[in-house]
Amino acid sequence: MTRTAPFVLITAAFAAGVWLASQFPLPVWFSGLVALVALGACILAVAGKQYETIWVAACIMLLATGAAWVTLRTAPLEHPVAAYNGRFVVVEGVIDDDEPDKRPNLTYLRVHVQRLVVDGAIVQPDGVVLVRAGNNVDWRYGDVVRVFGPMDAPPVFADFDYRDYLGNRDVYAWVSLPDQVQRLGSDQGDPVLAVLLRYKAALRTSAQQIMPAPESALLNGILIGDAREIPPGTQESFRRTGTAHIVAISGFNVSIIVGLVVMVLGQFLGRRAVAAFAIPAVLIYMVLVGMSGSVMRAAFMAVIMLAGRLIWRRSFTLNTLFAAAFFMLLYDPRLLFDLSFQLSFTATLGLVLYSDRLHDRVQAWLQRHMQRQTARTWTGLLADVLFSTVSATIATMPLLLSTFHQLSLVTFMANGLVLPLQPPAMILGIAAVVAGVFSVPLGAAVGMLPYALLTATLRIVEWMGSWPWAAVPVYDFGPAQTIAYYLVLGGITAVLSLKIDIRQILATLIKRRLGIIGVVVVVMLLAALGGVYWYQRPDGAMHVTFTGKGAFIQTPAGLQMVFAGGGGVLPIMGRAMPMWDGGIDLLLLPQRNDIDRGDTLPILQRYKPGVIIQPEGEDEPTAMLADWNEQASAQAAQVMTVPIGTRVELEPDVVLTVEQRLNGAIGARLRYGAVTFELAGDASIISGTINGADVVFVSVRGAKAPLLNLAHPRMVVWADAGLAPPALDRAIRAFILRDLNTVEFVTDGKTVWTR
Repeated sequence: MTRTAPFVLITAAFAAGVWLASQFPLPVWFSGLVALVALGACILAVAGKQYETIWVAACIMLLATGAAWVTLRTAPLEHPVAAYNGRFVVVEGVIDDDEPDKRPNLTYLRVHVQRLVVDGAIVQPDGVVLVRAGNNVDWRYGDVVRVFGPMDAPPVFADFDYRDYLGNRDVYAWVSLPDQVQRLGSDQGDPVLAVLLRYKAALRTSAQQIMPAPESALLNGILIGDAREIPPGTQESFRRTGTAHIVAISGFNVSIIVGLVVMVLGQFLGRRAVAAFAIPAVLIYMVLVGMSGSVMRAAFMAVIMLAGRLIWRRSFTLNTLFAAAFFMLLYDPRLLFDLSFQLSFTATLGLVLYSDRLHDRVQAWLQRHMQRQTARTWTGLLADVLFSTVSATIATMPLLLSTFHQLSLVTFMANGLVLPLQPPAMILGIAAVVAGVFSVPLGAAVGMLPYALLTATLRIVEWMGSWPWAAVPVYDFGPAQTIAYYLVLGGITAVLSLKIDIRQILATLIKRRLGIIGVVVVVMLLAALGGVYWYQRPDGAMHVTFTGKGAFIQTPAGLQMVFAGGGGVLPIMGRAMPMWDGGIDLLLLPQRNDIDRGDTLPILQRYKPGVIIQPEGEDEPTAMLADWNEQASAQAAQVMTVPIGTRVELEPDVVLTVEQRLNGAIGARLRYGAVTFELAGDASIISGTINGADVVFVSVRGAKAPLLNLAHPRMVVWADAGLAPPALDRAIRAFILRDLNTVEFVTDGKTVWTR
């Protein structure tokens, strides 16, 4: 491995350090010190020709370097721009990085800040603000804009951490509801990127002019990675059939670009000269379609393989893949947590590890049942479709299940039908779009054949996606199951790669050491189960964990309750609940609206509530209401409304009281002994409900500082909405979830403390 594919160990060690620092924050000085010590050990090992020691020391050095690098690249809470979140600001800056993300009703602008006006003062923090602007202006890269409005941290949704997603793209603040957005100038961006984006816009417009939608939208998705105009129903069909990768730029698209360059220039130039021209073509295409994780991985692999051709070295695909991943993580270690990078890397790894094995096994089986040449012909027909799909699916399955909670039952059939159509559709589509830039009639004529291929693709996907059994929901596949899957898959792959006769080894071990092995296995299982039980057992204290706009409560005897609210509650439950527990005792829905229902829907999909309490009232029919009612009726033992003031004794000394909030919302007062929690979340607190409370959980927007000051709570937890009001009494301790993410309170009924 160290000789044929050294980057496997190099990348694995570096990525392990990145992951370790993300889970267990380490000081940069400590990681740097470990890296220096390991470097010294590496130098000594080289001098002593201790080759095994060299690799051990090098892996430790790379692990520590990865930990230090991701810590340096991750912005602290006091990010220059984020320091002004929760304030009304005037932002002046330039639309940078890429073309604006235009949607049907709005446009997302990445604005690189030149200056901020806050409370009449002008500051110049370095950073980026995301702005949701209207479509009344044709926004372009390089525009100078002025934005008026409240700036805050990006939200955390129930099933998606949008804040973390944007943070990995260096965005820590957004203006979601601007009062006004003005364009002050234009052409202030990088001139080279501006030219590339103009060409991209010309290609997009050409596709829209030479063929109707949705074929033009699919063509833009295949060629330039712009799938925004594909109808939502069609996008869902792509997901249900497991063919969504078709409209995502990946190694397939990059290989087509390289192939076209080789085909055109190969007639006039040698292999090395063609490679020299292909490298900049790949890099330009990478910038043109957007530098997502999958695009960068494919482009880096292509560049490394082409560079190998320049120096007359044959590249080993596994080593090339890991080398591309290493340089990508070196460029930005946060890509390790980017889903497009994860899917692209694992899919390619699956192709490298399993495609040839499947090819050889199937060909050998066919040769036993038919003539050799016929077997080879059939194997060749299956290679590019079935083997590739199976290999990629094996590797990406856990990521798809844990992210999209959906298992496609028709993926092999669907890919087998539509994948053969894609190479000619892309190659002919490029010719048609380029021709359409100069002449729309010429482009339409050239585009007749790719139009037919794209139409066939859409019809097949939509037809198969409409089958009721095309996909089934999978809600209980999380990080633990993902890790277990890859551990088992890695073990099987290692056994197959090393050609170990595992049956003989097991038979020998069982025959010689059956008694000892049995005792060791039983002891290890009992110790593991005992440790898990001890760690997750009720400890006699009440735990109240706040995150986003919701809370998760565990009583002293182990009852579990959710106060619904957006963002983060589900991961907290996964860590706090016993691993064998699939239910909660009580779910309180504060408001009858689609926002709160959307926040609780992922919880209902994974856990079975004993009782759901919601406010009284009537609901307007919506798609979310239908989905929520379906899940609630299937999962919950009882859905009910209760009168205001209802008191429920959950267990001795633990009492829950349903309280009235404004606008028909309800809240809860939770008392354990002498300690009281007031739960309002995103609903508004009204006077008289929080007198004497130890902890109040409320939105900044829904609470008035004078009312809180009169009630004299000891502590206030601000739901993820902004800074504490400046008029709040200094004696009241404030916890701001926008910055802390989560805060846990523990009480024995007499005192309360935080974790």
